[in-house]
Amino acid sequence: MDSNHVEENKAIANDHGDAPQADDKAAIIARNKAALQKRKDDIAAKKAAEDAKALPAGWKRVESRSEPGSFVYENIHTEERQAWFPDVEAPEEVSAAPVSAADADRAALIQKNKDALAARKAAAQGQKATEAKLELPSGWIRTESRSRPGEVVYENTVTGERQAWFPDQPAEEDDAKSALAKKNKAALDKRKKALQQKKSEDNSKKLPAGWKRVESRSRPGEFVYENELTEERQAWFPDAPAEKPLPEGWKKVESRSYPGEFVYENKHTLERQAWVPTEPAPKTENQAAPASAPAVAKAPPAVVVATAIAQYDYTASDPDTEMDMMEGDEIDVEYKAPNGWWVGKNKRTMKSGIFPGTYVQCN
Repeated sequence: MDSNHVEENKAIANDHGDAPQADDKAAIIARNKAALQKRKDDIAAKKAAEDAKALPAGWKRVESRSEPGSFVYENIHTEERQAWFPDVEAPEEVSAAPVSAADADRAALIQKNKDALAARKAAAQGQKATEAKLELPSGWIRTESRSRPGEVVYENTVTGERQAWFPDQPAEEDDAKSALAKKNKAALDKRKKALQQKKSEDNSKKLPAGWKRVESRSRPGEFVYENELTEERQAWFPDAPAEKPLPEGWKKVESRSYPGEFVYENKHTLERQAWVPTEPAPKTENQAAPASAPAVAKAPPAVVVATAIAQYDYTASDPDTEMDMMEGDEIDVEYKAPNGWWVGKNKRTMKSGIFPGTYVQCN
């Protein structure tokens, strides 16, 4: 996004009221449904208004071939179609341009390739018909292809392997593959047993102060460990008492330079420090421009101040200014308004706009 658009979105974010909160999943789902319904209603109202308008000469409204139930606009002269309402008369079909020698040669080549392809398909069909009547070698069966429904392949009943060509030998077990499969299965069983044993040991141990064992949100039936003071969760057994909540404006994040270690990030300035903060995070004010600055300053380039991961789905109420998100989307954050609305770009959709900062978590 260029700097001018970023500045426009900053102004929109600042004037957008308070961002919706993300403390109630049922409320989030209800809000998204309402926003989606509003968008559908707006589209339906726009279509109804278009349906009531008289079409320019040469156009007609017809049902879409790719989206049954939807309508598009067809030029009655050329039979070309478009999804948007036409605002001018339909152009009439012009006479075809004269065919050059090069075009004639190309047309002949295309026809030659079509004929060759048709001959290959006929030969393949004939071969399949012949093979369908042949008796299979022992240990083989005909079965439907998983990747090409309706096509027949040949399955080795001993090894479970499949192939597209007709087998010419009885099915045999591949000793090397069988041994490798058994080895992998034994290793997997051993690993599962070790994990189960560790879980059993963890479940029998007393938790350090401030921790409790709770069911995982993402893996029902499995358990994780929750800090009762901060409500943060982790999959591994805690080896120390639960840490107290950080002062306002701070959060604990993984170090960029030392993966596996943690540091503390100021939510306002995004500055980081290795020691545990004891005071609320300071808010840095924007510095005044120098006296020599020009009267009309050029808009600063778009700068990514942080990256964030969407924790919840978000359906934009106003797609012209807001940005849709799905849980797990990675967002480049370019601005954070005090009211909770942020400006950024969704890396999945490559769309830019404002979105509620309460729905994401910074890396």
